[in-house]
Amino acid sequence: MTHRAQLTAAWNSAWNDGRFAELEKLLAHGYRRFGRTSTSDRAELVRSIESARTAFPDLLTTIEHIVEEQDLVAVHWRSTGTHLGPFHDLPVTGRAITTSGMTFARFEGDRVAEEWVSWDGGELFASLGVVNLWET
Repeated sequence: MTHRAQLTAAWNSAWNDGRFAELEKLLAHGYRRFGRTSTSDRAELVRSIESARTAFPDLLTTIEHIVEEQDLVAVHWRSTGTHLGPFHDLPVTGRAITTSGMTFARFEGDRVAEEWVSWDGGELFASLGVVNLWET
């Protein structure tokens, strides 16, 4: 199975179905995920996905584009959902959200060793009515 196929299967299983076995098999034991302001390990990633699925129980994350080159896989993704559960300290809004971003995964053998994630959290919070991006 290609890295692209492995990542797509684990991604859909975790983000869209809330099943983590494939994702946990895919991530290396020393896995690190780097964001703009934070770094997380495999357990923190699973908790983050669980938290997002609790806040947005109808969460659907679609892979818009995916490119594989040697040990790197680049993913452009889009997520939609409805805010029906706890999210940070915000009251439930019932609002539909859309957000998108990019993830770059580096494989070591058949496991993801590192990921770099970039997405605009402001887009998500604007969907929830917390900020208006056009007035900031």
